[in-house]
Amino acid sequence: MRGVSGLERPAVQWTYVICGLALIGISTWTGVALVRARRATAEAREEARQASLDREQTEASLARERAAREAFMLQLGRERHAAGDRASTPTLTLAPVKVRSARGPELAVPSTSSPVLQLRLMLPPRTTLDGPFTITLRSWTTGDVLWSRGSLHRGAANGKPAVVADLTSDVLTPGPYEVQLTAGTPPSEVAAYEVSIIPPSPPR
Repeated sequence: MRGVSGLERPAVQWTYVICGLALIGISTWTGVALVRARRATAEAREEARQASLDREQTEASLARERAAREAFMLQLGRERHAAGDRASTPTLTLAPVKVRSARGPELAVPSTSSPVLQLRLMLPPRTTLDGPFTITLRSWTTGDVLWSRGSLHRGAANGKPAVVADLTSDVLTPGPYEVQLTAGTPPSEVAAYEVSIIPPSPPR
């Protein structure tokens, strides 16, 4: 077997040695960088998971606080009503819209200072469903769900079929809203409603 010409020269041998050492160094640096990258990725995933848990806990806490506040305000409204308070519970009566508005609700209603508001959703003609119904209140601008109430049954408002539910007035701060009434499993839309809550007129 013939040798490779030139390898017996010291300069060539040292060149191969230097190249080998360089390759070993590059491999070592690459391995260390890869380990560090994996460690950083794992830490980032753990931080993201912890942030998600914190956000879920915060949202759950806010939901509990809101539910407790709503229950308290509803109970307060019932007690005032039972005690014969002169100021009766205000009502918000909405009729179904045939076509959803593209520029915002046409109906505008002033906000109320009463802690409790009775929402009355008039049922469309020839509605045969008896429930249970679910009311979902959304921001007309963003579509975010702001309030929902289920297990509701057909009632009456102004002598006509309607679905009635009490809610705290702080849910309806000034702004445009859309309300969806659904029933059945899976839920199907019964009717849609739109309303804009505006600040009350200043006293003259």
